[in-house]
Amino acid sequence: MNKKILISLSVIGIVAAIAVGGTIAYFSDTETSQGNTFTAGVIDISINDENPWEEHFTLDDMKPCYTDYITFRINNDGNGANPVDIYKKLVVQSEDTGTVTEPECTDQNGTWNGTSCEWNNNTDNNDLSSVIWYDLYVEVYDADGNKIWWQTIYTDDDHKSIDDIYGNDGEVYLGMIPAGGYMLVVQSYHLKPEAGNEFQGDIMTFDIQIKGEQLHQARVLENKEGAEPWKLILGDGIQGTLTYKVKSPTFDFTFSGKAPLANHKYYLIAGGTPSGSSWDPDTEIASFTTDGNGNFDISGNVELNKDLKDAKVWAVPEENWNGTEVTWSNWPGCVTNFLWETGLIWYEDTDN
Repeated sequence: MNKKILISLSVIGIVAAIAVGGTIAYFSDTETSQGNTFTAGVIDISINDENPWEEHFTLDDMKPCYTDYITFRINNDGNGANPVDIYKKLVVQSEDTGTVTEPECTDQNGTWNGTSCEWNNNTDNNDLSSVIWYDLYVEVYDADGNKIWWQTIYTDDDHKSIDDIYGNDGEVYLGMIPAGGYMLVVQSYHLKPEAGNEFQGDIMTFDIQIKGEQLHQARVLENKEGAEPWKLILGDGIQGTLTYKVKSPTFDFTFSGKAPLANHKYYLIAGGTPSGSSWDPDTEIASFTTDGNGNFDISGNVELNKDLKDAKVWAVPEENWNGTEVTWSNWPGCVTNFLWETGLIWYEDTDN
């Protein structure tokens, strides 16, 4: 058979196949899911019942060793509220001479002429933000008004100035507020004892910025001092970072950092809020062993078969976990061997 005949037969075959295909009937059934929606969530907080927040505070007539307070309440009860992470900034807008006195003038090598100061090419030191010690404490309440979490972030004993904490655009994470709940923020401003006459009459103006964001899929776990008031130990390099999926059929996570105990077995556990039967976490997520420096790095995806909403998350030494509950051996000394959440977590098991 010659080549042209073969090509012709092939073409005829293809055309026939197409023709036959067009006449075949297939049994079928079509179903349509109608009216599906995708809705973006809402983040909208108010402070001291103001939205926008227009309140201002005056800390007046401050002298060395004096302490004054600013306290406010952050509500997360807007229409369609979601759990929200809260961050705080303090932005210094100006530091000015204000009222000039003879002691302020002469202590800075100026010449007092009876009514004003001749600075003699010296610069008046108005840097109040460097001599104000700052402390910060928060309490979190659920939608029913139950106090479910609290933490001390800074105290006067830390001797941290406003510059130390908020300089260079610094920001402090305060914690998570459940939907419908609120947070009390208590701050003190303490003019330190060493603040000399050069600060007499000076004025600092500053803004307080509170930011509410959707839940970040991460939590920092820190070591803390003692029990009450659950004071964070900051800056010692001991902490862990937990990243996780907020909504997922399994608890997908990574956890890395440095624990207080080296060459030691730990358990990562979660759960246990006051709205349940126990204050302590009751769900084991993973175990790990630190190296000779206390370092660790683990990951996994665990089928929990439940949600973890408004939940705590801790890393506890093996001697403080029996598989279902925390055992408080060596209390309260054991507290410094844990890693504790710096904000509650929220996990939704999407196939439970």
